[in-house]
Amino acid sequence: MKAGWIGRALAATALLALTGCGGDVATEIRTNAPLRDRVMGAIASNGALAQQMTQRMLGIDSLRAGVIETMLHDKASAQYVLVRIGSNPDAVDLVLQTAASDSVGREHVMTLLKGMQLALKAGNKH
Repeated sequence: MKAGWIGRALAATALLALTGCGGDVATEIRTNAPLRDRVMGAIASNGALAQQMTQRMLGIDSLRAGVIETMLHDKASAQYVLVRIGSNPDAVDLVLQTAASDSVGREHVMTLLKGMQLALKAGNKH
């Protein structure tokens, strides 16, 4: 039942866009809250559509920072990203390079590494 409704909503939106009888689709979505909610719901309920929308938003310079900031403000999403970064050596290298790109960051990274080294030595003594 739900899949049929989503299909009809997407078909109606596509039809409005193709025929132009509904005006500008972006304006309709921006000004019509129920329509906007249905379109967003249709995208969010379909993994492939959600991924395509995410890729589009990340591909637009003016939207990228907002998408990432929104994601990082959500604790579960931020933790997921950090775990993924931590398990990817190339991503860890990029984070360390970025962190060490100025003298303050470099000093902080070195302090953290020295602390880790001391902890490892202390662990080996026991």
